[in-house]
Amino acid sequence: MGHRGLLAIVLAAAALAVAVPADFGFAQRLPPGEVGQQPQRRGLFEMLFGPRVLQPPPAQRGLFGQPPPAPRAQQRSRAAEPPVPTVEVAEKDPNAKTILVVGDFVAGGLAWGLEQTFAEEPMLVVVEQTSGSSGLVRDDYYDWNGELLGILNERKPDIVVVALGSNDRQEIRHDGGRLAPRSEPWEKAYVERIAAMADTLKVYGRPFFWMGAPPMRQSSAFRDMLYFNDLYRPTVTAAGGHFVDIWGGFTNEEGRYISSGPDVTGQLRGLRAGDGINFTRAGRLKLAFYVEREIRRQTGIGTGAVDLLASTDQQSQIEIGPDGVKRLVGPVISLSDPLPGASFVLVGGPEEAAAEEPAETETPQYLMIVKGAALPAVSGRADDFTWPPRPRAASVAQPVVAPEPTAEPAN
Repeated sequence: MGHRGLLAIVLAAAALAVAVPADFGFAQRLPPGEVGQQPQRRGLFEMLFGPRVLQPPPAQRGLFGQPPPAPRAQQRSRAAEPPVPTVEVAEKDPNAKTILVVGDFVAGGLAWGLEQTFAEEPMLVVVEQTSGSSGLVRDDYYDWNGELLGILNERKPDIVVVALGSNDRQEIRHDGGRLAPRSEPWEKAYVERIAAMADTLKVYGRPFFWMGAPPMRQSSAFRDMLYFNDLYRPTVTAAGGHFVDIWGGFTNEEGRYISSGPDVTGQLRGLRAGDGINFTRAGRLKLAFYVEREIRRQTGIGTGAVDLLASTDQQSQIEIGPDGVKRLVGPVISLSDPLPGASFVLVGGPEEAAAEEPAETETPQYLMIVKGAALPAVSGRADDFTWPPRPRAASVAQPVVAPEPTAEPAN
């Protein structure tokens, strides 16, 4: 075959390749699910000699033959935050002082933090009495002013801590109508409920602490919590309570909400949950830090200093009189039955007067202790402060008298 014959065969093969449809066994079909990729056509060379086998590219090597570094995004993968250590609560003494925590879901987190804070102190026990969805607005759901008296009479706490407000960003139902939040009638009704609760705690007579509302991530909620704190502080202080300001612990230097910050040990941790409302364990411990510090400062309890807790009898109870005024009523004491071990003899009665000896009213002891008169100063003694100094009295020797001889017995 000559050159012309060979050229004719090549041209015929090329024409055949162009005329054959793309999906007639020569084009690679797309696998299921892969849409948008164009089928690859075989060239003349592959038709005559078969498809080329492509070798994978050699692995890239870095300097000195080491593998290349991982992508920067993988290098910045955040390490998991270490868990917050917890403390096992020690057994409490039967005579331990009781710290009662009342309020909403924030108070529940605070109670856990205080329990951890006082876990190793046997003379301090934390008791929680909270309702997560409660507040001072929806008294139809949970009436704190109606329930608090019974809680105090039952628990007999030595210290009371209150945390409310996070659920109060809503209307108040009053006299058959609804009061818009932060309106003038709404504020008046809300302050009256704060004052009523603070008055109950004042009558109870034990130290009470009202923790301020915390900042929240949402801008409107953030402003409302500030507004609530402006209502709590003066009302609680006027009733003799202590307002605990925790705002600065959960905001930055510019006063803005932060989700993470230094914990009670100074370590950087997440303090708030992802919803911008709840608290992490580290955040709860930080809430407890502020409250514990104020409790120790105001009462001296657990610090080794003088215990400044009020001496209210634990048998006392709060009652509301017919006039609507709250009063602290003590235990019932019989006026006719004598106390155990008491005598039936009246003080100053004839039986007792006959048994007493007449008091010596002229002795130096009586003059100094009863009358408060100073003893006469002895001239020249260290306690003689008369001026000008008196001359020391010279001691006069007394003559010695010989004893008379005794008579001899007669023989």
